[in-house]
Amino acid sequence: MKIAILTNFNDFCEGYSLSGIVLDQCIMLKKYGHKVDIFVSEVFNETTIPEFIKNNVTLHKEITNTDLIDYESIKDISAKHKVVINSVVVTLKKTLSDMDIVFSHDFIFTGWNLPYAMALMKVTRELEHVRFMSWIHSIPSLQRDWWNVKMYGRNHKIIYPNNTDRLRVAEQFKGVINDVRYIHHIKDLRTWFDFGENTCGLIDKHPKIMQSDIVQIYPASVDRLKSKGVREVILIFSKLKKMGQSVCLVIANQWATGTQQKQDINEYKKIAQRNGLLTETGIGTSAKDAEVIFTSDFRQEYEVGIPKRMLRELFQCSNLFIFPTREESFGLVVPEAAHAGVFMVLNKSLDMLVEISGLNGLHCDFGSFQRQFKADNEDNYFTAIAAIIVGRLRENETIRLKTFVRQKYNMDYLYLTQYLPIMNEADIWCNT
Repeated sequence: MKIAILTNFNDFCEGYSLSGIVLDQCIMLKKYGHKVDIFVSEVFNETTIPEFIKNNVTLHKEITNTDLIDYESIKDISAKHKVVINSVVVTLKKTLSDMDIVFSHDFIFTGWNLPYAMALMKVTRELEHVRFMSWIHSIPSLQRDWWNVKMYGRNHKIIYPNNTDRLRVAEQFKGVINDVRYIHHIKDLRTWFDFGENTCGLIDKHPKIMQSDIVQIYPASVDRLKSKGVREVILIFSKLKKMGQSVCLVIANQWATGTQQKQDINEYKKIAQRNGLLTETGIGTSAKDAEVIFTSDFRQEYEVGIPKRMLRELFQCSNLFIFPTREESFGLVVPEAAHAGVFMVLNKSLDMLVEISGLNGLHCDFGSFQRQFKADNEDNYFTAIAAIIVGRLRENETIRLKTFVRQKYNMDYLYLTQYLPIMNEADIWCNT
């Protein structure tokens, strides 16, 4: 689809929330193969253009600039602004005629933008083959005579960022609830934390990192997979999956450079497969379905390990850290994972972990060089640990909210569940 985004931005101000909303929309729409054009003021400061927009989006400095007035009524429109309206109409009719969908931001809401709203009224009616979606970003109060959705034609919908106030918005714009659609704003970890290209590439290949109920990142050198308790982590993850949780375990492994090391990794993949977890090399399993991932499989240069930035960014996606390591002097990964705000499951058999964690987290025996431990029934033991983890994650409101936001406000989820359905139903609007 060809999609236009209408703004009257004079610059891209990082401190202005609407700039971030528009940038996220551009990133999302380009990711899913759409041609995107963005319209800004004719006096737009090009030095403020984000690199992504500069390299991926067609920028039009064509929205007529004028001194804005906070109008209260259409009747108050000045002669000067009537000229502006006509100018904007000419520009938009010429440039939007071959678009499939046009998004606008706050054009139809604020008194400051009333000249642009009135231009849009004319354009939507004259370009009946184009579908228009007008975002408003505040709850309407008072009354304004241009708040009338019928003035914009049948090829137009109002978009609001929550469903709770949808009816209120419809009533304020003298319409019915079907005149308003809701689309939640994107607040994606990748753009909010400025994830690097390689981290985003790994997530694109393995979307379960973003989608799963339970995600763990586990740094572990290949020669220490056994002492780090990777088998135990895999078995607990298999129990979590059997309890109905969607799971993703990313082993951020180092030194997978030799034949023996790669064979060792394959043995752990087989353990995962035998216990019901999907790996990229499993029969009939694609990368997007993988639940146990070794980062050395992503790029050859990552066989020696992933960069610190990439590890830090992946930790932001996680909500659990199981650490059944048998031998540590400090365990740097404990504070590293804790900085990401995850639920910690630490090895009670390793005394120093109690000190390093400040007695926080769930402490379970896994055995260590200090203390032997063997569960009477390992299967039941790991099932019990998994059950406790599920319960603790549900009780912890901070982690629960973090998980919800990761899953529900990322651009992929919102595109597939909200943007795409509304965009594809647009042709039905004129027949209802």
